Amino acid sequence: MSNQDLVNYLTECGVCQMCQLRYLKSRGNEYQDIKQSFKNLDLKYSDIICNNDDELPKKKQRSNVCTTCLGLFSKEFQEKLIAAILKQGLEEHECSSIVVAISTPIILQVRQLSMWFALRQKFEHINTERPPDVPLKEAIKLIINPILCEKLHKNYDVNGIMISVTLMHNQNSEEISNLEKLNKHLYREKHENQQMSRVWIEKHYTPGIVDVDLYKKFITVPPPIPNDSLYITSISVTGPTVYIAGRYRKLSRKLSHTPWLLNGIRVMEDSVEEIIIRSIVPHFCAEQSKIIFMSSGREDVDVRCLGKGRPFVLEIPNAHRTKLIKKDAFMMESNIEKSLQISVRDLQTAMREETVHIKTGEEKKHKFYRALCKLEEPVTIDVLEKLNLPEGFLIDQKTPLRVLHRRPLLTRPRRIHSLRARVCQNNLKAVILDVVTQAGTYVKELVHGDFGRTSPSITSIIGKPIDIISLDVIAVGLEWPAEVDNSLIND
Repeated sequence: MSNQDLVNYLTECGVCQMCQLRYLKSRGNEYQDIKQSFKNLDLKYSDIICNNDDELPKKKQRSNVCTTCLGLFSKEFQEKLIAAILKQGLEEHECSSIVVAISTPIILQVRQLSMWFALRQKFEHINTERPPDVPLKEAIKLIINPILCEKLHKNYDVNGIMISVTLMHNQNSEEISNLEKLNKHLYREKHENQQMSRVWIEKHYTPGIVDVDLYKKFITVPPPIPNDSLYITSISVTGPTVYIAGRYRKLSRKLSHTPWLLNGIRVMEDSVEEIIIRSIVPHFCAEQSKIIFMSSGREDVDVRCLGKGRPFVLEIPNAHRTKLIKKDAFMMESNIEKSLQISVRDLQTAMREETVHIKTGEEKKHKFYRALCKLEEPVTIDVLEKLNLPEGFLIDQKTPLRVLHRRPLLTRPRRIHSLRARVCQNNLKAVILDVVTQAGTYVKELVHGDFGRTSPSITSIIGKPIDIISLDVIAVGLEWPAEVDNSLIND
C-alpha cells in the first residue's frame, strides 16, 4: 500500500485532507500547510472531497462534512469557535496565554474505530492493535490550538486562560445506542449494561478483539458521510490560577489563623487568612469564596509569629490579572500593616510548582520558639543546667487533649533539636526557653507535659511543675519565598 493508495481510499470515504494527514501520521507544523505537506509526500492534492453516494454520478463532486472528524478541523468550525470565544469576554483577562480543553462526543471515537475496521479490510497489513491515525486529542493540539493562538493573539501555556468547549453531534445518541447493542451481544452477562466511555471503547473494541463482520452488524463500516457537522453546546472562559506568596508576622495574641466558628457562631471577628485575602485578592478577582490560603504551619490564637514571619501562599482561581508589580505589592503590604494585628512582607507571584515548598518536608523543617514559663519557686542553677540541652533530645507526643476533638489520637515521635534557658530579669520565678524543634511539635505540651501525654517534657526533666505563660514563633526554617523589598519601587 502506497501513501497515494491510502489517500485515494480515504478520499472515497469522505475523509478531509486534514484527517488524511492524521492517517499519514503527520506531526507538528505539517498540519499548518496541507498543500505543501501533500507536495512533500509526493501526493495529489484536491480541496474537494468526493461524496461516495452511489446514486450520484461518479464524476459529480461536492464538498461534504468529513466522515471522521465531523467538521472538527474545518475552517467553518474554526471560525465559529473563535467567534464564540470572543463573546465570552476574553479581553477581560490580562493574560497573554491560553489553554484549550475541547470535549468531544463519543460518536467521533466510534467513527475513528469504524474507519480503522475499513482500512483493515482494504489494506491487510494495517495494525489491529494500534490505531492507524494520530489520535483526535493530539490532533486538536496540533491543528486547532495553533490557529486559536494566532487568531486570538495569545501564546499557548497550561497556566493561561482556560477555554473549555463542549461539542455534540445530532447522531451521537444513535451511535451510542448501536454500540450498546453490540456491547450486549459481546458481553451478555458481565458487561452487557456497561456505560459507553472512551476508555471502554479503546480497551474492548479494536479490530484485534472484535470480528469485523460482527462489528458491521451494528456499526456502519466505513462510517457514512454525515448530513451535518459538530456543534458547540457550551463554551466558557476561566481566568488562570494565580499564586501569591509571601511571609506574614502575627503581632496579636487574640487572632485566629483562619475564621473561627463554634457551633455556627463566630468566636473572633477576624483572622490572619481574612486580613490577607481582603487586602490582596481584589487586585486579581472579585470572587473571594474560592480562594485557598496555605501556610507553612500555623499558630494558636494566643501565639505570636515574629522574625521574618511564616511563609504563605494564596491560590487565586479565575484571575483577571496575573502580574503583581512592586508598587501594588507595597500598597498591599501597607494596607495589611494598618490592621495592627499582622504584617506581611516579600509579596510576589509564584509558579504552581513552587507551592510544594509549603507542604513538602513539613515535618522536617526546624522551627524556632521562645517561651516564657513560670515555676512555683525561684529558678535555680540546677534547673537552668537541666534545661540547657544544646544537643537536644527525642520525645513521644500523643495528640494533645485540647485538639483531640479535631485530630486523630496518635503518638508522634518528635525531635527537640536544642533547648536553652535563662532567668527572666524581672521575675526570678520565670524562665525564658529558646527551643528549636521539628515541625509539628506541640510546644505548650512540651512544657507542661499534658498530664504525661508528652514524654519527656520540661516538667519531667526538671522534676518540678512549670507552666507556659506566653509563646512566640521566632523563625520558620523554610528559605522560601525569596526576600523581596517592595518598597524599592522601580517598575
